[in-house]
Amino acid sequence: MIEQIALTLLIGLLGGLLFKKLKIPAAFMIGSMVVVAIVNVLFGHLYVPRNLKLFAQILSGAFIGQLINHSDLENLPKMRKPIALLLSLFTLNMILVGFIFHFVFKLDLVTALLMCLPGGIMDVSLMSIDMGAQADVVASMQTIRLVGMLLILPNWIKFILKRLNATPVQNGHSKITATNHKQSYPPIKNDLYVIFISLIGGIIGYYSQLPVGTLIGALIASLLIKLYGGSQPLRPALRYTAQICAGSIIGTTFTHESLLNMFNLIIPAIILLGSYLMVNYFYSIFIYRRGLIDLQSALFSSSPAGATDISLIAGELGGDLAKIASTQIIRMLYTIIVLPNVVKLIIWFASLLS
Repeated sequence: MIEQIALTLLIGLLGGLLFKKLKIPAAFMIGSMVVVAIVNVLFGHLYVPRNLKLFAQILSGAFIGQLINHSDLENLPKMRKPIALLLSLFTLNMILVGFIFHFVFKLDLVTALLMCLPGGIMDVSLMSIDMGAQADVVASMQTIRLVGMLLILPNWIKFILKRLNATPVQNGHSKITATNHKQSYPPIKNDLYVIFISLIGGIIGYYSQLPVGTLIGALIASLLIKLYGGSQPLRPALRYTAQICAGSIIGTTFTHESLLNMFNLIIPAIILLGSYLMVNYFYSIFIYRRGLIDLQSALFSSSPAGATDISLIAGELGGDLAKIASTQIIRMLYTIIVLPNVVKLIIWFASLLS
């Protein structure tokens, strides 16, 4: 059993390294998932215990919490109206497109809704396991969403700026995150400190029985020590470890049948990407014309891809990085904390009507 788990994680690591070499976004998450899935479909015998997802959720929550700074929180009052509008549009889009997937493509409702969440691949995929959805289908659609948006986004934004003759904005800040100078720890000690506190928060969250409670608890604990305890962001290797664990878990859920079913996701993927681009366009135009934020920053802020990836792209192409990063982080937190409960409420209400 231990050898089987070690082999699966090793294959996941090799897949992540391969995709990193190919410069594919979210390489360790997507690479471990794809390579483990292929090997499992071809040869079988791969296995990762499902409770390993708790470890992945704790690491993920710890990492996200360390991305948030005092400056991000201070920007929130100024951005409350644009952010509230954007989150409302994302929620409405999830419900409308999710029900289209449910009724037209005959997917179960929880899977259909989770496919449309504007969150990270790892976070939403872990939610799908927790909430009893088809993890392979959700992960596949989330992968298509992330890769599709990252491939389309730069040219999409350039096209809209040119079409509306809007002036590109240079970067508002040279750095997205600020360093906390209260206290400094050596890297290893800092990582252990953050993970230990996040572990406590994750355990509390787990026993709270909230959807994805482990992730939420770890995230809040990590955020608190980032703001008040002098911690620093975790090293990327720990994020990659969480991605490999999560990707390997999801990869082992793929079968011959689920692989064949991916061909059925082509049309849903086009619908989902199209819906997000429509939200991105109309939201950005609305906010821009009311003078709340420049068009370029609005387009970046409302793009449902990875918060880190979007910030990195914006760092190259320009925009108000403080507003972009703040909006993206709130969107990520909203997806993790609020939307699972919205999905749960919709499922409960639908069960009453059936």
